[in-house]
Amino acid sequence: MSIPLRPVEALPGMLKSANGRRTTVVFGYIAALAAVAMNVVYPAITRVSVTATLTPADLLMLRLGISGLIFAPYLFWNASTIPRRIWIAGVPLSFFHGWGMAACVIFGLQFAPASHAAALGPGALSAWIAVLGFLVYRIAISTQKFLAIGAIITGVLLILVGSAKGLSTANSMTGDVMFLAASGLAAAYLVYVQQNRISPVLGVSLVSTYSAVVLLPWYLLAAKSGFSAASASEIICQAVFQGILSGCVVFLAINYAAQTIGSQTTGMLFALVPALGVVASLLIAKDPVSGIEWIAIFVISGGVVAGAWPAGRSTSPQAAADGVIARRCAQAD
Repeated sequence: MSIPLRPVEALPGMLKSANGRRTTVVFGYIAALAAVAMNVVYPAITRVSVTATLTPADLLMLRLGISGLIFAPYLFWNASTIPRRIWIAGVPLSFFHGWGMAACVIFGLQFAPASHAAALGPGALSAWIAVLGFLVYRIAISTQKFLAIGAIITGVLLILVGSAKGLSTANSMTGDVMFLAASGLAAAYLVYVQQNRISPVLGVSLVSTYSAVVLLPWYLLAAKSGFSAASASEIICQAVFQGILSGCVVFLAINYAAQTIGSQTTGMLFALVPALGVVASLLIAKDPVSGIEWIAIFVISGGVVAGAWPAGRSTSPQAAADGVIARRCAQAD
């Protein structure tokens, strides 16, 4: 039996294609790690600013006002193709993943350490998604996912116990509740857009633009600002960090990573956020971290890894829901 051979002239094209795929994968990992790094340092950098000069209202407006300006043209150019129900759904979604969620995180960082934001935000997100998916859409929870949720909840409870005992900051329990609320709101958004097949770009465009429209009147008429006391360099740095990097670049990086290296791999890399968030909290924000909090954060990280670990080749509805974490914008923070 003869085996057909490929023409010699086809080999350079094959090698070029293979090299192209390897390059794409490398860039996918770079994008995922860049998104992880941003989620790691975001709470610490935000806490430093929000406890010194700029107010939570300032940072909230910078984050969503700038990203709203960037994504608004997308809505304008695609307005005729967007169904009316999606325009209407954008109102609650902007609260779930925009001004409501971001406000919980930024205002919460006035009270609790940055390490708590990383653990109770991105760390608890996958547990919220699984629970809400089951309660609202009856998406089955596998044994693996159930055990992962148990680990995450255990870690969350340990952090709350530490806060109740005053092991970190005086009012950390207030911030912890806000962080958990933020991750719950983000989970509600992610579950909804996954079940209703709303594209990532459309979802973030609606959230950012609607949030900017909601926040601007409040900010101008009722919010307290610290811009007059802040230096020009701090304002510019926070505008870039909040509005461009956190509001836009991280979202694009996560989606690129999910498309090139897969949502499971991207989700597992995000298990680094709670643990590395402690390091960022110590080095940047100078927040204290107790022994029980170290244990809690590593338990949460283990739960995130267990939940994101591929269970098999088949793609179940639960696996699809889990993949949303990596495909959508995060931050969850």
